[in-house]
Amino acid sequence: MSEARSPRRILLAATGIHVGGGIASVNRCILRVLDEERDGDRLESVDTLSLIDEPTRQATNATGVRRYARNSQLRFVFQLWRLLGRRPDLVIFDHAGLARAMQLPLPGAFRHRYAIFAHGGELEAATAGRRRAALEAADRILTNSEFTGRYVRERFPSLASRVHPVPLCIDPERLALWEKDLEEAPRRREPAALIVGRLWSSERGKGHDALLAAWPRVRERVPDAELWIVGTGDDAPRLERAARERGLAGALRFLGGVSDRELGRLYRSAAVFAMPSRQEGFGLVYAEAMWHGLPCIGSTADAASELVSDGRTGLLVPYDASEPLADAITALLCDRALAERLGAAAAAEARRRFTYPRFRTDLLGALGLAPRPG
Repeated sequence: MSEARSPRRILLAATGIHVGGGIASVNRCILRVLDEERDGDRLESVDTLSLIDEPTRQATNATGVRRYARNSQLRFVFQLWRLLGRRPDLVIFDHAGLARAMQLPLPGAFRHRYAIFAHGGELEAATAGRRRAALEAADRILTNSEFTGRYVRERFPSLASRVHPVPLCIDPERLALWEKDLEEAPRRREPAALIVGRLWSSERGKGHDALLAAWPRVRERVPDAELWIVGTGDDAPRLERAARERGLAGALRFLGGVSDRELGRLYRSAAVFAMPSRQEGFGLVYAEAMWHGLPCIGSTADAASELVSDGRTGLLVPYDASEPLADAITALLCDRALAERLGAAAAAEARRRFTYPRFRTDLLGALGLAPRPG
């Protein structure tokens, strides 16, 4: 994407922007960057199309249009077709599945350049059909980490030259809230491990089962240790039942979905963050936990090692290995000096690496737009 072809009109087509979840958080940061470029007159317009957001208002003005598909794939295609009529120079999709619409013979639509922001897990379904065709026709593949970038290059060699890693940042709006709360509420750590993630039966790779299997061993050494589980999904009843069957009902707290403020309180109150997952393309919750000074436990099977430095900001264990996981958790719960040392290093690392200005620079470079001075 040369400077001569640098986009001036951009359409962000997203699953969601103002909803919960890590991908929506990334979309908010992308939109923030684009709006700043529009305000600085480097972009003429920034349009948005959301699949699942609820419309608060429809807006059309000189700088952009907002459209909502109201959770309808058919309506998404129709709204996309309408917005393509505004002739954007570049369309950014936050998911390969949404980009399939570009393979449809939309009436009157000409060839549009588009980029896909790949997060990792969705690529497993892109082996054939329109998903793969959508990937292969993209001008750029932005990835949320070097780990996901390597995955794309290895699985889709023809795309190697089009892969541009853009490691994620912590949502600036969340940081503003948490920074204010840090000033008002002193940190108080409890003998608890925290995991934050969706509880979907279709995605059982985040490590919840490994934590349940490890917890009896943790409780043998730390009798008052608790596991705090944040997240919602259809797999919650099964996990709650498994906890009762293991006799762990009093040791686990299923907290469901929580507000940003409550999530910050949990980050400040737990002693360790543990998500021994195999499916993280990045893992924003690691970055958030680190920012709060929590030592993190991740697995060696996914992108956790790109965020968590084993022995310096946290500990890494093999995926689905309950004994090493239990040993890592108890080490951090029992050795306060170790936990504090790793937590302090984690906080410093998060403030250095997972910042919005760095994300902004990386994103603009990946889109072929040099950052504005200052």
